[in-house]
Amino acid sequence: MTTRSEHDSLGSISLPSDALYGSNAVRGAQNFAGLGRSMGEFPFFMTAMARVKQAAARTNRAVGALSPQRADAICVACDEISAGKHRDQFPVPLAEGSGGTSINMNVNEVIANRAGQLLGDPLGSYATVHPNDHVNLGQSTNDVVPTAVKLACVLALAPLVIAARQLAQAFETKAHAYHDTLRVGRTCMQAAQPMTYGQLFAGHAASIRRAIEALEAARLGLCVVPMGGTAIGTGLGAAPGYGAAIAPALSQAFDLPISRAEDAFDAMASADGFLRLSSELRNLSSVVSRIAADLVILGSDGASGIGEVILPAVQPGSSIMAGKVNPVMCMTVQQIAFAVHGRDATVALAAQAGQMEINHFEPVMAEALFDAIDLMTRGYTLFADRCIHGLIVDADRSYQNLAASFAVSTVFLRQLGYARLSTLVKQAQQAQIPLATLAVQEGLMSEADLRAIMSAATLPL
Repeated sequence: MTTRSEHDSLGSISLPSDALYGSNAVRGAQNFAGLGRSMGEFPFFMTAMARVKQAAARTNRAVGALSPQRADAICVACDEISAGKHRDQFPVPLAEGSGGTSINMNVNEVIANRAGQLLGDPLGSYATVHPNDHVNLGQSTNDVVPTAVKLACVLALAPLVIAARQLAQAFETKAHAYHDTLRVGRTCMQAAQPMTYGQLFAGHAASIRRAIEALEAARLGLCVVPMGGTAIGTGLGAAPGYGAAIAPALSQAFDLPISRAEDAFDAMASADGFLRLSSELRNLSSVVSRIAADLVILGSDGASGIGEVILPAVQPGSSIMAGKVNPVMCMTVQQIAFAVHGRDATVALAAQAGQMEINHFEPVMAEALFDAIDLMTRGYTLFADRCIHGLIVDADRSYQNLAASFAVSTVFLRQLGYARLSTLVKQAQQAQIPLATLAVQEGLMSEADLRAIMSAATLPL
């Protein structure tokens, strides 16, 4: 492998001759080796960083701080990165420990080298386009990285919202399919009152949709960015007019309504937007996990459990118990919730650890958020496709469980009166038979009457 040498304030460093990155990226990759995946492995973040740099170049050109030749070359390089090219040129781990400086400089170096290459310069010369003087013009790591993380989250959330909505729709479809299927409503794991599977599944869909609405509100809040604040919020180092023009340029680059924060110092120091997003991710994961846990119980085998819901058999469930099938897709989304809760704790700790004028822990917050979003997006798509779409309710078993339970006692109250019903309950307990069976045996009602009464009891008042 042929190499070239670059010199920075710490001395000379050797790197591959064809590398688009430079000395800062090499030092970052060495210093933070083993701290997780490289930034190039996070596509939404790379797209966001490229678009942020492109918006800055366009703004600097518009205010006369950057020549059209340099700005255009920078924009072409950014387009290439945004399109997925050169991802192997970003070796710095996303969760690096320099507060984002290594991340920012890795991007600056790749863009500068690629733009210079387009203009005929050899790699590493920075003769026409310099990482700091041109690509990073009017910027600081402290406003670029949090802006890019916010907007990367906005981009990454779009597929998650789609996946979550499709999951909600899958439950809505089941609600229509089992609209009139009677079941035992349970509280404290005990029989309570009659309801339908249509009501159960519709409730699940509503829970998910409500969590999505809160998530989208947090997503919208991330479109307010600190870009233009440079190092601490003063905007020092940016050309006149840059601060006013950067938000419209970002809006154009991302096709989103992006604005600068009303108070730049608050925007630079506070990470509550990330914390709010993380908490809504945690909430959505909890909602789906709770639903999945209930399906595990309802799907427990009919011979020894409830047996009302039949989940799709997607793989054998045991290496020793032949024929056993486990609710693996339900357990998958439960595990995703555990993982999301852990990442939320990381974000919470990092958000409160900011010092003075900035929070220098955006890298670990970014990794936690991107991982959580990716897990949920993939998991909910699988959960809908491989579990909920194929779910079947055993209507006969469900009715048998209802009729055999004392949940029917409140249904009979109006028809039989409290005194007569109390006597029947005691008789059923002594005979060890279902209350509904005794009511039919006593001639108080027919089987058809019983079903009609319980169906009527599920109707909302």
